[in-house]
Amino acid sequence: MTLNWMEFLLVVALLELTPGPNMAWLATLTLDKGRAAGLQAVLGIALGLCLYLVAAIAGLGALMAAQPQLLAGLRWLGVLYLVYLAFEPWIERARQKGEAGTGEGEDTSTEAGRHFMRGLTLNILNPKAALFYVTLLPRFVEGGGESMWLQSLWLGLTHIGVATSVHLAIVLAAGGLRPWLSAGKRRTYLNIFFTAALLGIAAWLVWDGLAGQA
Repeated sequence: MTLNWMEFLLVVALLELTPGPNMAWLATLTLDKGRAAGLQAVLGIALGLCLYLVAAIAGLGALMAAQPQLLAGLRWLGVLYLVYLAFEPWIERARQKGEAGTGEGEDTSTEAGRHFMRGLTLNILNPKAALFYVTLLPRFVEGGGESMWLQSLWLGLTHIGVATSVHLAIVLAAGGLRPWLSAGKRRTYLNIFFTAALLGIAAWLVWDGLAGQA
């Protein structure tokens, strides 16, 4: 199990360092809203991973693997959500300008809960996370010896630990760069860049899904 776990850890590290929806959105959110917002979103994403792990242990991963249309539907919902998140900063900025004119504002606790829920939703709709628990994790579970569900739990917690560490690093780095990048016109250019990045990831998911159906 030790050698198998080391191989799994290497695969997970390479996978989590590959750019994906979570990474791009966390960087965008932190640079726009600050480090606290990014940390709240990390918690939501971690909970989403925990839910996938519980589903995999319960055998729902095998059900999804046997029903490709479920993964396909998840992919398209994820694409739509990414498109929404790409334009959300611009929509919110316009809304804030309107609220500034009326003297109204959003409650801080409500905004914190929103970041958490968006992180949770994004991860649940992330086909990269779904495919990991449906196809990759079961390959490292060995028959015999340890209980299979205990192996799945240990491997899943390893993945969640690595993924959360990477996400925290992104938030901390983006939070450190925020004062400089948010100054003047750089913030507008930054929003344009990350909007394009999220739309690019959404387009890649569309292309990958269509290629898989061909």
